[in-house]
Amino acid sequence: MARVERTLIEIRAAIAKLHRAAAHDRDPQRAHAAHWLDGLFENVESRAQLREASRQALELYRGGMGSFQDVGTAVMAEAVDGLRHALSAARSWLLRD
Repeated sequence: MARVERTLIEIRAAIAKLHRAAAHDRDPQRAHAAHWLDGLFENVESRAQLREASRQALELYRGGMGSFQDVGTAVMAEAVDGLRHALSAARSWLLRD
């Protein structure tokens, strides 16, 4: 469970960074995405819940409104890349049931 908790801490820190980047860039779509992510990871307690929430969150990288396909600033790019890294770690084989 320690690995799940560490990974969850990393994801929540990455989401907090996304909040700051959205405020910095005055980007309401990404601010909305950050709030959605807060809710998605709010009650995660198990490895399976973490993997599923991460799978859902990675959908933001597929494109569309509010997606993370195109970032306009270095601040946002850093936040989005950090979040992708944290989410990908949660989907890795190390956290499989």
